[in-house]
Amino acid sequence: MKKIVNLSEGVRESLRRLSNVSWMAEELLKVADYFQPNKWRISCVHSQVLEAGNRSSGAVTALIYYKGHLVGGYADGSIKVWDIKGQTATLVQETKEHKKGVTSFALYEPGNCLLSGSADKTIKMWQMLQRNLECIEVIPTKESIRSVDSCGELIFATTQNHKLKVIDASRKAKEIFKNKRVKCMRVAQGKVYAGCTDSSIQELMIINNRQQEIKAPSKSWVQNKPINSVAVYKDWLYSSSLIIEGSKIKDWRRSSCPQISIVPEKGASILAMEVVEDFVYLNCSTSMNSLQIWLRGTQHKVGRLSAGSKITSLLSANDMILCGTEKGVIKGWIPL
Repeated sequence: MKKIVNLSEGVRESLRRLSNVSWMAEELLKVADYFQPNKWRISCVHSQVLEAGNRSSGAVTALIYYKGHLVGGYADGSIKVWDIKGQTATLVQETKEHKKGVTSFALYEPGNCLLSGSADKTIKMWQMLQRNLECIEVIPTKESIRSVDSCGELIFATTQNHKLKVIDASRKAKEIFKNKRVKCMRVAQGKVYAGCTDSSIQELMIINNRQQEIKAPSKSWVQNKPINSVAVYKDWLYSSSLIIEGSKIKDWRRSSCPQISIVPEKGASILAMEVVEDFVYLNCSTSMNSLQIWLRGTQHKVGRLSAGSKITSLLSANDMILCGTEKGVIKGWIPL
């Protein structure tokens, strides 16, 4: 085993990246650690492997992988399905069911469906039928949708008026955190994490509707800024506003101080964030055409990726970081 590990660091790196999703990779990684402990070498170099799209539908406002295809939502209400083979992206379907811009996507477990939220005050449910994406249900909402997510049969949505609503299987909607203005959310591990305009983070335990505050509003007017995005990675919770804060979820409940803090640029607001095994990717208001790359473990800035124009959506999937731009182009990079 020692000779195998010495032969290729690439094998070990692959095991480390797969350990989060495969128990077998995790066990093999433990064996590699036994023979060569603490010898990680994280490559911070990223290579662009994907570019797709055109300007005909406006900005790419939402991205998701569904049934092995990359799906993009656009500012004109259209949805495009791309088949990705290596570094080649082929447009296989384009449909326009929404009357206004598509703002978000989410997977919906019952029926293995796709959800799309829109500024046209609807959530649409889609299925891949005979290799075609078809709308099977329209869920009307009273407000424009900012983001959508799901857990079991429940659908969660944030609205343009900063409300968080849950829609049950009978399509009845109920507001959550009524005394809070919710700007963003993330559903993970049977819980909903809501970032609010008063800089607080709220938690909802879905199984019993128990609510609690993870992070209280900041007492400093300088730091009392809206939470623009929240991310969950393993047992860590991250939030972004003027700074990135992160902590183990159970520790953040007990302590008012986060375990890590990142200040990308003085005075810059962090518009979007994605957290993966090694990196934290940030899109800031002072450099909206690019992504900053930070090491998740050490909180050091190690690079920047240029999208060529204003970034309007962000997605991490399949060991790749992807962004959609206002010019209708999708770009993707992988760490080498």
